[in-house]
Amino acid sequence: MLKLPCIVRLKGVTYNNGQENIKTFAKPEIRWFAMVREPDHPHDKNAIRVALFGLFFMGYIPKDIAAHLAPLMDSGRVFDAEYVCVARHPSHETVGFAVRIVEAPSLSERRSEIWEGGTEHGA
Repeated sequence: MLKLPCIVRLKGVTYNNGQENIKTFAKPEIRWFAMVREPDHPHDKNAIRVALFGLFFMGYIPKDIAAHLAPLMDSGRVFDAEYVCVARHPSHETVGFAVRIVEAPSLSERRSEIWEGGTEHGA
């Protein structure tokens, strides 16, 4: 059973401009990234893409974690990826990206937070 929140290192970060996007957008001040289901992904029916604004590809949630989260997302639950760190190596140009997966508040909870002055997302 998957226990949330959990920290994962994204996979596939060398595809689809992932390296350029991580180097540009993976910063503590940006903090939150969308988790987008890709049920038609040709290699993994449970694929979950992490992307800034749902547009700028950062990488994929590891398959074993995605296998747990995909059915939940398909049933309407929403999860977000929070910046943890960028992994850099002094002798390699390729970088990695780690995120903390949290369940997003429901729409009614979000409305309540707005009216009550807001709380820390994912807390």
